[in-house]
Amino acid sequence: MSFDTVTFWVFFAAAWASWRLLPFGLARTALCGFSLLFYSWWDIRYVPLLVVSATLDYWIGQRLHRSGDERTRKALVSASVALNLSILAFFKYTPFAARSLGGFVGVDSSSALFATWIVPVGISFFTFQTMSYTIDLYRRATVPALSFRDFLLYVSFFPQLVAGPIVRAATFLPQLQSRSPISSLRVRHGVYRCIEGLFLKVVVADGIAPAVIRSFDQGAEQLSPAGAWYAAILFGAQIFADFAGYTGIAIGVACLMGLRFPENFRAPYIATSLSNFWTRWHISLSSWLRDYLYIPLGGNRRGPVRTYFNLMIVMVLGGLWHGAAWNFVVWGVLHGAGLVVARGFGRTVGSRLGASGSPFALMFKLASWALVFAWVHIAWVFFRATDLATAQAIASKMTVGLWDQVVLGADGGSYSPSLRYAVLLVPVALMHLAQLTFELKRWPRSELVRAAAAGAMLFGLLLFERGRSFQFIYFQF
Repeated sequence: MSFDTVTFWVFFAAAWASWRLLPFGLARTALCGFSLLFYSWWDIRYVPLLVVSATLDYWIGQRLHRSGDERTRKALVSASVALNLSILAFFKYTPFAARSLGGFVGVDSSSALFATWIVPVGISFFTFQTMSYTIDLYRRATVPALSFRDFLLYVSFFPQLVAGPIVRAATFLPQLQSRSPISSLRVRHGVYRCIEGLFLKVVVADGIAPAVIRSFDQGAEQLSPAGAWYAAILFGAQIFADFAGYTGIAIGVACLMGLRFPENFRAPYIATSLSNFWTRWHISLSSWLRDYLYIPLGGNRRGPVRTYFNLMIVMVLGGLWHGAAWNFVVWGVLHGAGLVVARGFGRTVGSRLGASGSPFALMFKLASWALVFAWVHIAWVFFRATDLATAQAIASKMTVGLWDQVVLGADGGSYSPSLRYAVLLVPVALMHLAQLTFELKRWPRSELVRAAAAGAMLFGLLLFERGRSFQFIYFQF
């Protein structure tokens, strides 16, 4: 059941009515049932996995809250982390491990078992949510769920179950203690986010998808250097529109029910540093990695060398969280290396050139933006390509191939995606420009502008002829 189908909106209407109209205790039970039904729509066989995982973490959480013995509490939180990581590793990384180590340990990675292996949808999201719950209880940063029903609802709540955002227990569970009233402001905001999310998915992401498929899956060898850059930028827009569209609808749906989710995107392509990019892209994941991995590893408190090591470890593991393939490892390495170089540069030259009083400040910001934009999109090639060879071929076109063509006049290939897809980059650029003007205090947000934008997006949805519906990209993670 996908957000961009009529089936979902009929389902949502029934879930909304149950949540808003039934007595509050019964409404929570009904919403929990609706959420499990939503998950079973994908594959009912994995509903028990979700319930068992939630049951064990709820039990561990209750013990953690009651225990005053530090050794017992450490053992309990360690058990929770080990349990969640084991579930995630088994389902998500077994085929990858078999492919990578098959030749050494004698495992046939091409067997029928691995050919038909199914990764439970949303497993990366719900395991991180339950893990954060027990870790926060260990840190005494939150209080336990009042009942197993409430905890299961927190884990399985249908708007964000499949692809986020990753919601902390301290944010969600207190909202289950009473039913918030629906205000006109909530309705306007929720409807706007749903319209915006559907527009991003149906018009922009699915509109760009054929060009990306042609470039990455069928014509990588024929791409010209300019065509390779164009294809990478198209994919950057596609994955932003697809993922921001999903989480936008999730936030809007929750808002219409009277619940609040954290923002997950904030115009990532206006970032002037990689660290700034990660405060704007998939914010719920980057903040999770910061709070539960980077800071416990020591963060930046143990000297520059240890800081660089921590950054690299976090980004490589962040890459592996996205997918069980070497492409995602390389993607993580590229972001980790970029963060390390930027941090080292920023401590010396960058801090002086970028200072507000420097005559080079504006030029430095523009150059920083261009460099970050280019680096992010080179990394996107490894994220999107189906194998390392394809990713290397396209990345080579974008770097060495471009140099050879511009400087040496070499023939770099003939194929480039059609320029008609460029029109779909305009809405993404306008959304980023609107956020930039807001941050620079050049143009305050207004209800009139939002209403006009919603009307334009609705008009676009009505006019756009959708040739094919594509699954949300982050469903695979």
